[in-house]
Amino acid sequence: MYDGRIPLVRIDALPVHDDATLTALGDAVHEAMTETIDVPRDDFFQIVTRSDGHLRYDPGYLGIRRDDGVVFVSITMRVGRTYAQKKALYARIAELASERAGIEPRNVFVSVTENQPVDWSFGEGVAQYLG
Repeated sequence: MYDGRIPLVRIDALPVHDDATLTALGDAVHEAMTETIDVPRDDFFQIVTRSDGHLRYDPGYLGIRRDDGVVFVSITMRVGRTYAQKKALYARIAELASERAGIEPRNVFVSVTENQPVDWSFGEGVAQYLG
């Protein structure tokens, strides 16, 4: 049985990306999670936003040359994945973003935030994971 380590994904991008590109990116991120961190296909929760130009970034941080094609992928999930799983996730997201959405790997910024069961409510004001 799935242990409830559900992810919530937020993708932020600049207007250079159209709806089809962002949909393909969301699908790529979800596919990468199913392949690398054991997320079931039906655990699909994403917030995808296109900024009106107020996303700011360092175009050369850590020697990576970013441009306005940059996308920010933030994943909030329950604690429990290994370092190896996370490294595989980052690599697979970048690979699939390139293949399916045409986003260059250098422009794929990923962050992961982990939390505990008490930190989730899926509706009705109830902490469902607490029983």
